[in-house]
Amino acid sequence: MPELTMEILTSPFALNSNFAIQPKGTSPLQTLPTRNCCIVASINTKSQNLRKLTNARQRITGFSGGGSVHRNGVLNNAAMLLSSMDLTNPDECIAIYASILQKCRKLYNLRLGFQVHAQLVVNGVDVCEFLGSRLLEVYCQTGCVEDARRMFDKMSERNVFSWTAIMEMYCGLGDYEETIKLFYLMVNEGVRPDHFVFPKVFKACSELKNYRVGKDVYDYMLSIGFEGNSCVKGSILDMFIKCGRMDIARRFFEEIEFKDVFMWNIMVSGYTSKGEFKKALKCISDMKLSGVKPDQVTWNAIISGYAQSGQFEEASKYFLEMGGLKDFKPNVVSWTALIAGSEQNGYDFEALSVFRKMVLEGVKPNSITIASAVSACTNLSLLRHGREIHGYCIKVEELDSDLLVGNSLVDYYAKCRSVEVARRKFGMIKQTDLVSWNAMLAGYALRGSHEEAIELLSEMKFQGIEPDIITWNGLVTGFTQYGDGKAALEFFQRMHSMGMDPNTTTISGALAACGQVRNLKLGKEIHGYVLRNHIELSTGVGSALISMYSGCDSLEVACSVFSELSTRDVVVWNSIISACAQSGRSVNALDLLREMNLSNVEVNTVTMVSALPACSKLAALRQGKEIHQFIIRCGLDTCNFILNSLIDMYGRCGSIQKSRRIFDLMPQRDLVSWNVMISVYGMHGFGMDAVNLFQHFRTMGLKPNHITFTNLLSACSHSGLIEEGWKYFKMMKTEYAMDPAVEQYACMVDLLSRAGQFNETLEFIEKMPFEPNAAVWGSLLGACRIHCNPDLAEYAARYLFELEPQSSGNYVLMANIYSAAGRWEDAAKIRCLMKERGVTKPPGCSWIEVKRKLHSFVVGDTSHPLMEQISAKMESLYFDIKEIGYVPDTNFVLQDVDEDEKEFSLCGHSEKIALAFGLISTTAGTPLRIIKNLRVCGDCHSATKFISKVEKRDIIMRDNYRFHHFVDGVCSCGDYW
Repeated sequence: MPELTMEILTSPFALNSNFAIQPKGTSPLQTLPTRNCCIVASINTKSQNLRKLTNARQRITGFSGGGSVHRNGVLNNAAMLLSSMDLTNPDECIAIYASILQKCRKLYNLRLGFQVHAQLVVNGVDVCEFLGSRLLEVYCQTGCVEDARRMFDKMSERNVFSWTAIMEMYCGLGDYEETIKLFYLMVNEGVRPDHFVFPKVFKACSELKNYRVGKDVYDYMLSIGFEGNSCVKGSILDMFIKCGRMDIARRFFEEIEFKDVFMWNIMVSGYTSKGEFKKALKCISDMKLSGVKPDQVTWNAIISGYAQSGQFEEASKYFLEMGGLKDFKPNVVSWTALIAGSEQNGYDFEALSVFRKMVLEGVKPNSITIASAVSACTNLSLLRHGREIHGYCIKVEELDSDLLVGNSLVDYYAKCRSVEVARRKFGMIKQTDLVSWNAMLAGYALRGSHEEAIELLSEMKFQGIEPDIITWNGLVTGFTQYGDGKAALEFFQRMHSMGMDPNTTTISGALAACGQVRNLKLGKEIHGYVLRNHIELSTGVGSALISMYSGCDSLEVACSVFSELSTRDVVVWNSIISACAQSGRSVNALDLLREMNLSNVEVNTVTMVSALPACSKLAALRQGKEIHQFIIRCGLDTCNFILNSLIDMYGRCGSIQKSRRIFDLMPQRDLVSWNVMISVYGMHGFGMDAVNLFQHFRTMGLKPNHITFTNLLSACSHSGLIEEGWKYFKMMKTEYAMDPAVEQYACMVDLLSRAGQFNETLEFIEKMPFEPNAAVWGSLLGACRIHCNPDLAEYAARYLFELEPQSSGNYVLMANIYSAAGRWEDAAKIRCLMKERGVTKPPGCSWIEVKRKLHSFVVGDTSHPLMEQISAKMESLYFDIKEIGYVPDTNFVLQDVDEDEKEFSLCGHSEKIALAFGLISTTAGTPLRIIKNLRVCGDCHSATKFISKVEKRDIIMRDNYRFHHFVDGVCSCGDYW
């Protein structure tokens, strides 16, 4: 034999997949391995359990880091043993080879194992049953699944060690079905299982929750008289518990003669996993009485159980008790159980607080701790805190390179709108798994990055990783949440074309996308698919159907779906309430809220955010206040979503002081809070208050967005603040590097044209970097009404009639302008044009809330039971206000009739009827709040000013454009509307 050196041990010949030397007379086991360790990667791409196989491979390769003194010593020792081996002594050869193979297995050194296998072949060593099992153990332990299985299948004699090795490999990689199949094959071959085999089989049954097979294996064990040691009995006990047979587990436990702490802990964990905490605590008491002392595992089971069930206070209580023990303190498992359980149950702030204490106390977190803390930051969109945790991971190498941590950071950055950072982190992960790809794709979808998502999906397929249902769900729901329903449906169609069936998450996302793009046809097809396949109309699908139909202007069908649902939880109720509120059925929305409350369904934040806009649209201040009180009682008044909705609700109900009070008392205002408050000031005509608030906003170092400037410029427009408007319009570009969007341009057109600066307005429109939209031309048309400029109005109307051919407001406004100018024939032509195009004008309607009831009045309506008293009050009011200077403005009567008829016609306007009703139905001095569906006419505006003076009432009127506060004969708009 030539002299053996380390060069032979590390030579590549044994790794060459083309070599398969098999000398004559040798057994099949003396075949060289046909593939190297890369085989695991190829198997991973085909395995249904890809993520677990990848994690197993990482665990294995993590032990084989080169350069360690110990590893080099083993290699040198192996070289010495092989070089000094006496080939004439078979027993010595087998002993040396077995010793080296054992070292390969312990060090997870696959390369050395390959070399030993090569030496066996080259030297013609007969691979006996003992040596074969040792060699098989190397391949199993190092993750070479295909080579290990090929060797196992070709073994002429397989002892219990061989069976144990192959089953341990499959069980470790999560292939529990194959583990069970191998066990039955082992029994059929007459090999008696031992204390190492049974725990693996029972574990497989536990993970699959297959009680039938587990019971079958247990019965077989009893039939062969195998009693089993503590480890076997513990695995049986765990199997019964995880298969949901706690009663059998309890009986089996009671029959065990010697119960160590390991057994007791399994029972305690079993009870806590089922939420049976009283029984778990009773079990601990029995444990102490039997002389067994609870250990860290016992305490961790209690803490983890309470935390996982969302009982944070109870979990914290036992955690603190554990901290006061003398024998041991909370370890990393204890801390992680509390953090992970809190995060998974929505206690994200609490999870981060516990994590901070953990770090301060010097307890080193593991990958699960970090992943849970990062997930809490993701849920709360805490960019700074997440970066700090990432920084901590970078300092700790094993955390920074951990796959679980890497995936959580990719998901965190992607969902916190730092998708570029997410992509960099994704690229730094050495061994990405399907979870990594899914997180990155979902991040692109949430940002609306369509091209990047397509590119990454193609790269994913190129690398042999097939998308799963979670991949498609992330894309469909992500683009839906971004608002790109078209892209969401594109990926839904791609998924369908690949033959993958959608689940309830996919269906819910696709239905939401149909609602966004108003694709009623596809929405109905998906609904049909749900019915044909008997998919339960669960929370997700049922609520998605309601939202889809309401989004496609089919509210009646949405209500029908709601009525057919047998189970209505808070999500379903929220969907129908939101659907009614957004469809203008505000009264129905509030009625549904009452019905929900009577059904004993507990409301949440979304319920309140859905219901408050209904109060806003109806100007139902009393009902809004009742909802506010209900919010306080339910403890929901700490959420910014709720507080921002309350600011908006009070503002739209005319109570601007209440809006500002809530704004001032907010513990932490976000950008939405400032935007809403600026908007409230603007719609009420308090432009300088909006300007001052924005200045305060800037002094705090906050950065505005486009919505901020839209609200601010709108406030300037409502108050005629031309100089300020120009200042802030230019500020967008000069100070914040923001290109004004069409919304800001429309505000400027409104501001300039209302001031009568038509030449400047037209010049401004011509210089716009994009085509003017309907908002721009609508602003110009509205200004033409104020300044009675029918010629310019015709110019604006031509564009509006083309852009919004079915909008009745544009036709009516143009007709009003013609009528005010005395051009009755042109006004008649506009009405004929409306008739030709099938455009109908909704009748003027006004609402007023009196004694917790909403009363509506339509123009010319005489059906109200108090109409006589209302008419008498109107007549009295006209007499009183004429005495102090009111003159009816008959220009707002669009019919060509005499002046008396015009004046009489003005009396029938809905806002005047509502106002008179409010005066006779409330006590003196009570403020009146009226809402109108159309713009208030000039005569009603003038009359209301005089009425507020003679009646000494504050009158707040909201039309479809803005608010008017009438106090002592003066309106907040300054007659500028």
